[in-house]
Amino acid sequence: MPPANQFAGPANPFAAPAHPYHQGVRGPVMPPPVMKPRKAPWWQREGVVSKLLVLTGGAITLIGVVMMLVIAAHAGLLSPQVRVAGGTVLALVLIGAALWIHDRPGGSIGGVALAGTGIAGLFIVTVAVTTFYEWLPVVGGLALAGVIAAASAALAMRWNSELLAVCVTVAVAALAPVLTEGVTDTLVWFLIILQVVGLAPELVKRWAWLGLVRTMPAVAVTAAYAMNVQNTAAVAASLVVLTLGVVSVLASRGADDELHSANFLTTAAPLFVLLSQVDRDVALVTGGAVALVMGAGALGLRSLTVLRRAALAAVAVVSALEACFIFTRGEWLPVLLLVPGLLVTVAGRTTKSPVAALAGVVLGGVGGAVYLTFASPEMLADAGMATAHLSIGTTLGGLVLALWAVFAGLVTLDHLPEIPRSGTIAVAGAVVLYGVTAAALSFGTAVAATPGFHSAHLGVTVIWITTAMFVLAVGLRFPQYAAATLAGGLILAGCALAKLFLFDLSMLGGATRAAAFIAVGLVMLFAGSRYAQAFARIRGEQRQPQLPVMSQH
Repeated sequence: MPPANQFAGPANPFAAPAHPYHQGVRGPVMPPPVMKPRKAPWWQREGVVSKLLVLTGGAITLIGVVMMLVIAAHAGLLSPQVRVAGGTVLALVLIGAALWIHDRPGGSIGGVALAGTGIAGLFIVTVAVTTFYEWLPVVGGLALAGVIAAASAALAMRWNSELLAVCVTVAVAALAPVLTEGVTDTLVWFLIILQVVGLAPELVKRWAWLGLVRTMPAVAVTAAYAMNVQNTAAVAASLVVLTLGVVSVLASRGADDELHSANFLTTAAPLFVLLSQVDRDVALVTGGAVALVMGAGALGLRSLTVLRRAALAAVAVVSALEACFIFTRGEWLPVLLLVPGLLVTVAGRTTKSPVAALAGVVLGGVGGAVYLTFASPEMLADAGMATAHLSIGTTLGGLVLALWAVFAGLVTLDHLPEIPRSGTIAVAGAVVLYGVTAAALSFGTAVAATPGFHSAHLGVTVIWITTAMFVLAVGLRFPQYAAATLAGGLILAGCALAKLFLFDLSMLGGATRAAAFIAVGLVMLFAGSRYAQAFARIRGEQRQPQLPVMSQH
């Protein structure tokens, strides 16, 4: 027996009795180790095995129904009436059994599986009697399918089972093409009905995964149909699929922004496929209208999250680009791209919308890149190439490019303050100067061919040197930008003088060459004298002593 601690104080009468684990232990008392329970393997977890069994059984049953309706028909077994009646009775029995066992203990999984199998069976029978046997007109078959799908959605909402709605959609989408023997317009509208009816439980119950599952089959089949058939039905189906995606992304609530945005983006796939197949006038009107509507939504619906508005803007930009590229590949293509880019960029700056500003910059940037293929630096420097390629279209394109660059620079300064202001202004200024230069040379060449090309180069040289003098003057007016404007003005002036001596002196005619030198010299004389006067005035104001203001009492 260990000796008692002679320095220990009296026992605390309020202390709890010592735990057997702590008896005889001196020093700090450590709590007993807590053993985390081992997680059971997935196949031993509750409900996993039963779900696997009932879902597999439902899939096999539906495959058997399809085999009875199609394979037996090709083999001449049983009469069509017996086959259809047998499939209908089996589906109704499964639905009745599901309603009977669902509310019993442990019956929810089996009830959902039986109901999903039965409802999908009814839907498949409806597809068969509409397309395979052709007993019902297409309108009647679609109406009956709508009733079955609506009843399925109502039952899924009543049982609060997203699994039921997903299983019915997946089963019908997988087996219906067997009955229609490929992608047909009837199959497209059957799957669109599933997409329409599934919208209600998605919005009410916030079942985001159901939104993706109900959309993907309609998107895939409609895109395949639009690739092979270019008619009014294909246009209507593509627009309906996209409209349902818009409704979902606008009306759905919850934190699943990524899932809803991805779901909406997929609904635009049939439209993009269709635009590449139809006539160019239809592509321009359809793509332009979709771009206008989607752009207005991205710009005006401020209650949406940034991600959803970005998805709308992405569809608008892609639709506009595709419509423009399909409509023409000629000299007016840059104008078709730059004008929407300019309008969207202006709207983005006016409304202070970063999404619209980004969309406008992307549209204009693509338009500017395309413009370089129609008015490249090589074309601007060679009279023969300029005469062959430059036109009124490149004239207007250069002016729109310059105007777009101004607003693109402004929105960059507004929304990306981490980028150096001097760098943004320099890039935007260079694009503006290139657009004005290309527009001037295009106009001169389009009006008077080679003589007009030479006269336009005289004007370009004057424009460059005048712009350089203006930039230097801006540095005097705004001292905080003095270093940047001084560097930019001197560089631009050097470029103008290099052009004067290296290009104008060798390429232009005698009279035009002399006029260029005289004009540049006069501009520099005038600007230099004015710059000296302004600089002296500013230095004088800075040296003038400030007298204290005496208050009068």
